[in-house]
Amino acid sequence: MFGYIRTDKGELKVREYELYRGLYCTLCKQLSKRYGVFSRFILSYDMTFLALVRLCEKGISPSFKGGRCPFNPAKRCNYCTNADDEYAFVCAAAVLMFYYKVKDNIEDSPFFKRLLFYLLLPFAAVKRKKAKKLFPELDALISGCLQKQREIEKKGVFSPDEAAHNSADALGKIFAAGFEEKKNELYRFGYFVGRWVYLIDALDDIEKDLKTHSFNVFVNKYSLTSKTLPEEAKHEIQSTLNQSSAEAVKAFKSTDCLALSEIIENILYGGMYRSAQNVLKGTKRNERSL
Repeated sequence: MFGYIRTDKGELKVREYELYRGLYCTLCKQLSKRYGVFSRFILSYDMTFLALVRLCEKGISPSFKGGRCPFNPAKRCNYCTNADDEYAFVCAAAVLMFYYKVKDNIEDSPFFKRLLFYLLLPFAAVKRKKAKKLFPELDALISGCLQKQREIEKKGVFSPDEAAHNSADALGKIFAAGFEEKKNELYRFGYFVGRWVYLIDALDDIEKDLKTHSFNVFVNKYSLTSKTLPEEAKHEIQSTLNQSSAEAVKAFKSTDCLALSEIIENILYGGMYRSAQNVLKGTKRNERSL
């Protein structure tokens, strides 16, 4: 949904890059197959990362079949053929997160943007209904955690730890879903990835949230009146982000996962760091480029 959990493309081997791209293209195809062609627009790197983790922890070595991209027939794609159950879960998670993000944006956006999200809501609600029918526990999990998140934000908290907890808790539970043996390790892994995503998104949204008077924990903590952060605040935020990613790495290593681990480690060590640096420097990211 956010697009921050990306690969460090320059450090990937060609084989690893092609495998990652195949998993990304497969998610695009599966979203269309399960929830309609317009669901392709909720495709994200973050959900591709979830697919990677689930395949890794299931010990699935992806098999691929060649095909054409429906939006660019001149482009050849590889589609994974042996992970249908895992993609069913990831697609449902993407749809449910999109629905609750739309609802959240309706509350936080200025008038004209709010109208746009109101127009999106019926589409999102129909897709959510289908996903909820297939994965009712997943919908309840996401709904419950995000409701708690809204309550925390309405309190106007000043602590990044407190502000990030419920979003991190949701991702931790999503990562751990269906894995009883490694439940605690995967929860911790997802928790710290979720914590990192929440904080980097808050950092990226400072200017927007100042304009709309929306909650932003960094605006509160540092009493910001402009998007410019004091150097001390930058160092403190960078340290907090580094701590979250380091804990995520430690938790991932405790799962003893081997399949696809090179790509996941590339994202944890390089991709997330580069995303954080881009946000700190104010560099705009390209959501769709691979």
